[in-house]
Amino acid sequence: MPNAPRTVVWDFNGTLLDDVRACLDALNAILRGNRLPPLSAEDYRARFRFPVAEFYRELGMVPATRYDWEALGESFHMRYLFSRHLGLQPGAREALTALRAAGIRQGVLSALEQGLLEMQLRQFGLTPYFDFIRGSRNYDGASKEAAARDLPLEGPTLLVGDTLHDAEVARAMGWDCILCSAGHQNAERLATVGFPIIPSLLLLPPRLL
Repeated sequence: MPNAPRTVVWDFNGTLLDDVRACLDALNAILRGNRLPPLSAEDYRARFRFPVAEFYRELGMVPATRYDWEALGESFHMRYLFSRHLGLQPGAREALTALRAAGIRQGVLSALEQGLLEMQLRQFGLTPYFDFIRGSRNYDGASKEAAARDLPLEGPTLLVGDTLHDAEVARAMGWDCILCSAGHQNAERLATVGFPIIPSLLLLPPRLL
């Protein structure tokens, strides 16, 4: 990537926020409650995908109604938010600081519900880094592509994410993309889409600046 982008769009969960353990613990609690086998961390990172509803169905959770899906999402997030295993990815704050110092606009595009997204950004002191923050209207964990089309972008854009869905969004929008393998999907899966992969956000500023 010879030139720095004008705008960097960040995914949040798994990319800036290290929350894989928190998500796995919440998911396994729900699986056990439904008498389904829990996942190991390796299984989770090999199987997790978007839309999240399809991932849940693959695990054997098939709520009958829209209300049941919403209740499942709320149950997951109540467990997730009280987890002790939530923190920034190594290098996240350093990368944000370096890009801001270089004059690059930054924003967040997340499948997390907007209110929860804004709350967690405030919790970790990240809000001041961003020119825009775009989350979801619900707890569905569905596609981010529609929201991506409404972002206030300027110039060449790079998406930094941790899943195949981030790569799909970037490709649909004509953006560059860098994937970090420290999040919700492992490097073997990320390697199938052809975008650069980094094991840590500590390596991002040297690639761009």
